Amino acid sequence: MQYIQYCRTECHPRLSESASNLLQNNYVKIRQDMRLQANETGEAAAIPITVRQLEAIVRLSEALAKMKLSHVATEENVQEAIRIFTVSTMDAARSGINQQVYLTAEMANEIKVCQ
Repeated sequence: MQYIQYCRTECHPRLSESASNLLQNNYVKIRQDMRLQANETGEAAAIPITVRQLEAIVRLSEALAKMKLSHVATEENVQEAIRIFTVSTMDAARSGINQQVYLTAEMANEIKVCQ
């Protein structure tokens, strides 16, 4: 319990500059790959990566650093956060999980707007 309290009160990691650059480059690459896939297939990506997902990866990177009581989120933390994001979100989209979910016309339009 003291460990968790210490983490909450004393440890507030932020991305290092190199980790921030790595995250930026990966975000751009994922967006380009999704755009290329959409151009090749003629279909929009099932789950686009948005700024909201980018922010989630930042929070996850910082949480991974916090678990190690580090005040700096490193490139290693960013790589692990991207791996977790890819496994949980991108792979689910590629596997066709979205085909099992009923989308209303309004929901489909919202997804298109996000792209």
